[in-house]
Amino acid sequence: MDVDPGAEFVERRQNPRAGPLLQLYYRLKYRPFAHERRPHDGRRGLLALQIDALAYGDLRRALRLGYCPTIARLLRESNYDLRRWFCGLPSATPYCQAGILYGENAGIPAFRFYDKTLRQVVTCNAPEGVQYIRDRIDAPGVLAGGSSYVNLLDGDAQTVAFTVATRQRMSVYRRLGGTRMAFLIALHPVRMIRILVQSIVEWLREEWERMWGELTGNVTHAEGIFPYLRILSNVVMRELQTMAILLDLYLGVPIIYSTFMQYDELGHHFGPRSRQALGDLKRTDARIKEILRMVGSAAGRGYDVVILSDHGMTPAVSYRVAYDESLGTTVERILAGEPVGAHGRPLSAMASFAEDSEYADAGPQILDAAALVAPPSYGRVRRTLRHLRDWLRRHYGLRELILPEKYRVDARHDVVVTYSSCLAELYFADDPRPLTRADLARDPRRVNLYAALLAHPGIGLIATRAGDGVHLESRLGRARLRDGTLDVTAGVNPLAMYRADVRTMRALESLVRQPNGGDLVLVGAFDGHQIVSFDDQVGAHGSIGGDQTYPFLIAPRSLGVRDAVLDDARDIHRVIMSRYAVPSPPPPDEMDEPVSASPPRSPAAASAA
Repeated sequence: MDVDPGAEFVERRQNPRAGPLLQLYYRLKYRPFAHERRPHDGRRGLLALQIDALAYGDLRRALRLGYCPTIARLLRESNYDLRRWFCGLPSATPYCQAGILYGENAGIPAFRFYDKTLRQVVTCNAPEGVQYIRDRIDAPGVLAGGSSYVNLLDGDAQTVAFTVATRQRMSVYRRLGGTRMAFLIALHPVRMIRILVQSIVEWLREEWERMWGELTGNVTHAEGIFPYLRILSNVVMRELQTMAILLDLYLGVPIIYSTFMQYDELGHHFGPRSRQALGDLKRTDARIKEILRMVGSAAGRGYDVVILSDHGMTPAVSYRVAYDESLGTTVERILAGEPVGAHGRPLSAMASFAEDSEYADAGPQILDAAALVAPPSYGRVRRTLRHLRDWLRRHYGLRELILPEKYRVDARHDVVVTYSSCLAELYFADDPRPLTRADLARDPRRVNLYAALLAHPGIGLIATRAGDGVHLESRLGRARLRDGTLDVTAGVNPLAMYRADVRTMRALESLVRQPNGGDLVLVGAFDGHQIVSFDDQVGAHGSIGGDQTYPFLIAPRSLGVRDAVLDDARDIHRVIMSRYAVPSPPPPDEMDEPVSASPPRSPAAASAA
């Protein structure tokens, strides 16, 4: 592979090679892993660091404000290019990471969707959902012989830690890093103390920021266990993945891909341009500084470093907070006014491991019951309880405190609606086929639901399959999209507010036409700045509108990315990742020991889970 001598010179000047004492220190420290040392085959390695959901525009803003001093120095003093690229649709990690690591990302219409054939909700919050995607990828992964840390997909990596889905089924212990990670933790007692102290600080920070956000109206609500998830991702995982990357660099592992997911988590809850998200980005930048120091001083081979994001994020307002109900509740309320089933025949309930949301109103119902049993003389108490009931119903619900609603399965009407931030997929599950606009028009119940959703102010765009194209409609106009060409058939261009260009229209057409996509594809209303999120989020991504489809890429100038065509995550695989692929996967006996794969679950078993 061609090497940029200028970049190597600057790298050596910034990070002089380790002296004898430092080399001895690393040799003693990593002695338990000496058998993993890779022979130097003359090839340059690749270290790819993904900062999840950081848009190009938001990185530029963070650089100006001084939140990323390490990245700023890399761009200022080394031969690295920074550019914007288009990630494709959906603008979500499963789709983008599959494209980056495998060059194949078809069949992923959203972060959460419904498989009509299996009658099963697929959600990438659950390991089963990510494994569903991984099992349907046929292309070889680019990380064969390398490492995958804190990723959804393993890319066929030989070493994994905190990776959700793998080529060979592994126990949870091995997916978390196994004995190798346990040894690594034992070698870093000081860092473990730092993790403990930082965890306490992070918890206090979360409580203060959440309270202040509630008082100022800048956040939605505390999503139950999120404070603990924040500690796990923002402290524990970031420290452990940094430790693992440093070890791999010393060992000369040929290709390493790791995701820093912290900005994405805080961006969803506080906004992509919030002080909380940017402040945590600065802590990630400090870990990158530590990693780059190892690259330049004690790495087992020469490395090209690529820093990128998989998609961006757009400021958002929660649908539930804005309209006092979830999208699933809206759909059920609309359908409740129509007869159940066609021709008087009730539609069949489906088998799914999805949890229904019948308990979401349990908290307000308890308060309502308390108000009813209170003696009439306690009028003020009764009024207070009812005010509290109304406030709780508007902001929380018992299920939202523990597990916020991410999809709704309406078995009575055989309708499934899944939320993927500002993208929602609605399925009529009584028909196993992907339905077209013509199919929808034959059922008055579906027509009425379509019209009611179209009129809702929280929904900015409805897309449906239409022959060999796509039908797009908003409250102001409708159009037909075919082969990336838009033909406005009534009113104004429904994509005008979303500022869609040709590649956006092509990506949208591909998204809607996916066989496992929704019969109705819903996009949150967008005012040019904020988009409506069907999840409880103040930062959203998944559809079009704003910066969510425009991530960033930083790469050595020698890779020639400045002028490369990057119109989908697959192009990152083609232009960058495939250059570093190991010629053949490692033999099975070098892989982490797998556990026996369990047979696929039947729909009935899935329903019982």
